[in-house]
Amino acid sequence: MASMVIMASYKIIPLLFFITFLSSATSDDESQPTFLSHACSSDKTFPANSAFQSDLTTLLSSLASDNTANTDFYNTTVAGGGETAYGLFMCRGDVTLEVCHQCVVEATKRLTSDCQFSKEAVIWYDECMLRYSNTSFFSTVDTRPRLGLLNTGNIANPASFMRLLFTTMNETADLAAKPALGEKKYATKEAFISGFQTLYCLAQCTPDLSPEDCRRCLSGVIGDLNWCCDGKQGGRVLYPSCNVRYELYPFYQTPA
Repeated sequence: MASMVIMASYKIIPLLFFITFLSSATSDDESQPTFLSHACSSDKTFPANSAFQSDLTTLLSSLASDNTANTDFYNTTVAGGGETAYGLFMCRGDVTLEVCHQCVVEATKRLTSDCQFSKEAVIWYDECMLRYSNTSFFSTVDTRPRLGLLNTGNIANPASFMRLLFTTMNETADLAAKPALGEKKYATKEAFISGFQTLYCLAQCTPDLSPEDCRRCLSGVIGDLNWCCDGKQGGRVLYPSCNVRYELYPFYQTPA
């Protein structure tokens, strides 16, 4: 089914967006992570063979190393002589650790190639998110750059549907922001639209955010559903610090 991508560029310029079509939401090899988009800083760069490039290479290698294969969230820093490099990854709350690690490995490879010489970058896959910067962003709500993806199919009764969507998504965000002890800041929730149709919602924050900051981030990303997906059958908005998604079909794994 056709999808559209809406994204604010890394340079924070109000009302400046670019729109492109995503030809497919699936990969030819189902075992491969599904790339969504990335943003690379164009105004914050570093020269080739600089100390920061060496530190960044070490950082990305650390994020994708075997030492991180048993976790779905990890952050680290490298200060080897240049500016300190900060990086983290987070995987979607329902994916296996094996899928998570594979996604992180692919993300570091793609950023190394596509965001060459950028001091800041974020990359989103369906299964994971990874970012790095030369300034610390740990435990901080970051809402830009943002990415919106939508299902181009329209809802028959958009006004009532959007009311149900916002109610259900806010309930999902409440659950994600205050999880049980030891649980992820991740939640899913369903709502019945009719006897044969169900709404599926997902919300997630990076675990380093406080409950209050997580909920504040999710409030912003939920508010952007109007910007992205008003009256559409499915969509998502992704920030560096949190994300939400909804569909009319199950797109996440439900715990047994």
